[in-house]
Amino acid sequence: MKFYSSAGTLVISFIGMQSQEVKIKSHVKVVLKSDAEVLDEVVVTAAGIKRSEKSLGYAVSQVSADDVIVAGEPDMLKALQGKVAGVDIRSSQGGPGSATKINIRGASSFFGDNEPLIIVDGVPLSNQQITTSNQTSGGSNYSGGLSSIDPNDIASMSVLKGSAAAAMYGSRASNGVVIIKTKSGSTTSGEKRFGVTLNSSLSFENIANLPEYQNTYGPGFAFKYSNSNGSWGPRFDSMEKIPAWEDYLNAFPELFPEDGMIPYEAVPNNVKDLFQTGHIYDNSVNLSGGNEKSAFNATLSHMKHEGYIPNSGYKRVAMSVGGSTKLGNGINLRGNISYTNTDQKGGMYGENQVSGAASSFARTLFLGRNWDLTKYPYETPDGKPVSTLTSQYDNPLWSWKHNVTTTEADRIIGSIGLDYDVTDWFNISYTIGTNVYSMYRKEVIDIGSRAAEGKGQLTDHKARTVETESTLLLTFEKDFFEDYSVKAILGHNANERKRTETLVVGTEFKVPNIYNLANTKNQVVSDDYYEKRRLMGVFFDLTLGYKSWAFLGFTARNDWSSTLPKNHRSYFYPAVTGSFVFSDAFNLQSNMFNFGKIRVGWAKVGRDADPYYLYNVYALGDPFRGQTITAASSSAGNNNLKPEFTEEVEVGTQLDFFNRRLSLDFTWYNKISTNLIAPVQLPNSSGFVEIYDNFGKIRNRGIEIGLRAVPVEIKDFKWEVGINFTKNKNEVLELKEGVERIALAGVLTDLAPYAEVGKPFGYLRGTKDLRDEQGNLLIDPSTGLLIQDPEQDMIGDPNPDFQVGINTNLSYKGFFLSAQFDWTQGGDIASSTINSYLGRGVTKDTEDREHVVVIPGYYGDPNTGKPLLDAAGNKIPNSTRVIVDDLYFGESFGANSAREWQVYDATVYRLRELTFGYNFPKKWFKNTPIGSLMLSVSGNNLWYFAPNVPRYTNFDPAVNSFGTTSAQGIELAAAPTARRWTVNLKVTF
Repeated sequence: MKFYSSAGTLVISFIGMQSQEVKIKSHVKVVLKSDAEVLDEVVVTAAGIKRSEKSLGYAVSQVSADDVIVAGEPDMLKALQGKVAGVDIRSSQGGPGSATKINIRGASSFFGDNEPLIIVDGVPLSNQQITTSNQTSGGSNYSGGLSSIDPNDIASMSVLKGSAAAAMYGSRASNGVVIIKTKSGSTTSGEKRFGVTLNSSLSFENIANLPEYQNTYGPGFAFKYSNSNGSWGPRFDSMEKIPAWEDYLNAFPELFPEDGMIPYEAVPNNVKDLFQTGHIYDNSVNLSGGNEKSAFNATLSHMKHEGYIPNSGYKRVAMSVGGSTKLGNGINLRGNISYTNTDQKGGMYGENQVSGAASSFARTLFLGRNWDLTKYPYETPDGKPVSTLTSQYDNPLWSWKHNVTTTEADRIIGSIGLDYDVTDWFNISYTIGTNVYSMYRKEVIDIGSRAAEGKGQLTDHKARTVETESTLLLTFEKDFFEDYSVKAILGHNANERKRTETLVVGTEFKVPNIYNLANTKNQVVSDDYYEKRRLMGVFFDLTLGYKSWAFLGFTARNDWSSTLPKNHRSYFYPAVTGSFVFSDAFNLQSNMFNFGKIRVGWAKVGRDADPYYLYNVYALGDPFRGQTITAASSSAGNNNLKPEFTEEVEVGTQLDFFNRRLSLDFTWYNKISTNLIAPVQLPNSSGFVEIYDNFGKIRNRGIEIGLRAVPVEIKDFKWEVGINFTKNKNEVLELKEGVERIALAGVLTDLAPYAEVGKPFGYLRGTKDLRDEQGNLLIDPSTGLLIQDPEQDMIGDPNPDFQVGINTNLSYKGFFLSAQFDWTQGGDIASSTINSYLGRGVTKDTEDREHVVVIPGYYGDPNTGKPLLDAAGNKIPNSTRVIVDDLYFGESFGANSAREWQVYDATVYRLRELTFGYNFPKKWFKNTPIGSLMLSVSGNNLWYFAPNVPRYTNFDPAVNSFGTTSAQGIELAAAPTARRWTVNLKVTF
């Protein structure tokens, strides 16, 4: 540091620390002490406005960059799981790049986007996945929008949870806001030396949760051998040989003995051997520097993820650069631009029982216990699939090679802004930015597959979105009479979104191994879409302060939306917040109690509609005999549509004890969303199928608790613990008169998510079996099995009862050890995988089978659905015995049963992260260019226990087949989660 010759004293200060004065000399070592009384952290809130934490009347959580990247997780959202109270993050498939869903304080719309607004350096970004094919019968593990964000470039994150916190962002913030500041977008001037940071990590991953398979019985039924996809056949020690599989024998007779017989023996690792050890290579370099007036920052990174599934992967190349400078006229100018290219490859998924489906996991996890697919070729010389039962499933090794989805996407985010201090109390700032996203996806179903009639199919999907947003802020901030402060903000916000999308399906390849539309005999344009929408808003925010311990805030915003009719396109919504720091007001600080604050907020936030709901529109169909066909849309227009509204009340407190070694943050909220936009069915005589209208009410009510503690802090050792608790109860309160329930997504005819009055949003409705008035099962006397109810009902609720995240960190000198433990209580998952494990008889859960079973219940009449009575009028207990095979395969409790039997409580305990590392002493590099060096080893998803699923299935409930959509809690032969080990090296120069 340079000093004037007359300087003799150096004052060192830092937020939350006591300032110290030291005499200037050649070498000075200073250790600052915590000062609980002066701590007044600054947090980033709506529109990027920095505020004193004391003044906030709503909950805001800050997330450091280290929390995002230390675990070696390429998906920044997955890295946030369990770290922020009130935030529910759900993963989907276990394949690379799979979408991750984020939700804050529950769903507030029937069909609108229920994820929070994402703001990256002032520019909005959507996390919605672009779906090409129906994920029930096919499709792939599509990625979400946030997967293109490079965690290495993140400087900080703020999570605005409530409506009061997000009101200034307007219509799109009714589900909360996640504000991401990148390194390139958060440069600030100041005396800085040029610095370089290198971050390099290598990860190894494997499938995390294969079941414990039984290796006693082979394929067949009732202890008799047959080449079937159910291991209910004879014991392996009861036979020596069986006929070779016909499809293999016909394709490769030279691989089998002349008599066509092969040993009848178990292959214990036949499932495990299908998978590989995956790798993640993640490397980044960051450059930064500046002087008193200017600063710059640049990041270049490359990540390559090779999954545990063969021929699956996700690559991301990211570049960003940003800077700021103060011009001679006093204007502060800032700007940044980032470019990301992603390339994803994955197989086909979905429910194989659906006609025409060809999931790569159709039989993969529950192979017949003597099937050895890795021992024999998976394709014939002409490239067709071959397996033990080719007609029933595609050999997964063939499928992963031939039935492939590839997605290449580019994203450019750029913004430029300026601000000017007109006076010391008046500032003008303006920011404009754009987010351009382009995607090209190709889905191939190859010749010979079970899908596409075996003739092959190519789906060509292109999408492009351009979003531009500008924000003008006039900020007035001044203190009056020493005790009073005023901060007023006037703002204008303009947003424009354009989206184009084309989807062309080509069927029946002309020649093999050429995958373009020109090589298909038939092409159908199934989607050719364009939309353009605008949203304009003006807003006002006023914060009044008294002695820095009492604050009152008012926010008002008015939006004008192009997607609403003229008489309703303008809508207004306000917010009121209050903050009272009673520890300062009553001078309560002591060594035991340091800080106490009560906050309260009320807000109303509006939300507009999707485009093209207002008027009747027409679509062009395929020509008929040379004539173009035009038809009206099946959805009628509604020019009286109104915006949705969400009102929320939030009350909370923040308490700090023992010199801030113990902190508690508590929030209670009640959020009610009304005027929801959803389709209503119309009579056929109208000429339409449905019309979008305003109706319905959803309530979310819950609590959030954040507890932070430092149990031990001595000279070189520190132990920190953080606990986050989230509980949200979601309930549909109203629908439209005459509307009993609404299907939120089409999944299966006997299983789908619904909204219904008095039930949680997205509850699972499906088939169930008949019971008497006391809840006893009714048994078919002719079979001894169950009787399916012709009426469907609620069979599950995917919303968890509560969630807990426990984080702990121990540090000793340069060593550190951190861990994260998660606990999700309740919530249900409908799993076809568990259903198939049991129904196919492949796990140890069904190994005990050499006996008969009587299902508890009473005989019932399959025609009337009523209990059968004896001569005395009493119900007749079931006494019909069934074999164990029938207990799990048929109208019972496994495969081919009512959907209620594949629904399980999704409670799970998980060791999510474990990291051990060392920060090498800086004195070791005193005479080298190295400034610091850190080496760490991390484990991810190392252990979990789901107590309410069948014991030996080892099933992990943290999977979902439908990505970021509203269809949660449904798993249809999904790829299991991965377990990962990572070595990470970070060096600064």
